[in-house]
Amino acid sequence: MKLIHFSLLLCLCSLLCLSGCKGKPANPEGRLDVSGKITLNGGPFKDAGSTLIVFEPIPGPSGSCTASFHPTTGKYLCTMQNALKPGKYLVRISASVQYDRKTGQPVGPDFGLNIKEGEQESKLSYFVALVPPEFNEQSTIEFEVVEGKKNVFDYNIETSYVPDTSPP
Repeated sequence: MKLIHFSLLLCLCSLLCLSGCKGKPANPEGRLDVSGKITLNGGPFKDAGSTLIVFEPIPGPSGSCTASFHPTTGKYLCTMQNALKPGKYLVRISASVQYDRKTGQPVGPDFGLNIKEGEQESKLSYFVALVPPEFNEQSTIEFEVVEGKKNVFDYNIETSYVPDTSPP
C-alpha cells in the first residue's frame, strides 16, 4: 500500500513539474528577435534565387544571424537560436540571379531537373549579383538591437546599379 501511495505522489510531483515548464524556452543569453523587410528600389528582387541578410556584431565574431529573405515580399526573421543579443551590428545584404549559359536568361525553378547525369550545374549556369558591393562586402550599414523594444530593420536598397548579366 505504501508503494502505491509513493507511486501516486511521484506521478503527481512529475505532473506539477511538467506543467510549470510550459511557456517560452529559457533564453539565458538574452537573445532578441529581429525582423523586417528588404526591397530593391522600392520593389521585389526580380528573379532572385538567393537572398541573404547578415547581421555581424560590432565588435566581435560571435552572435551573428544569417537569414534568407523572400525575394517577392522581402520579409525575413532572425529568431530562436538565430536571434541576436542586444548591441550594434553591421548589416550585409546580398541577392543573386542564376542564369542559363545557353539562353542567357534567368533559370526557372525546374532548371536542375534538366541536368543530365555527369553534367555539372556550374558549367551550365552562372550567378549574377543584384546588389552592389556597398550593401554587402563593403557595407557600412549599422543596426542596433535594443532590449525592451521591437527590433525591426526595414531597408530599401536605392541604387542605379545595373548588373552585368554576360557570362564570366
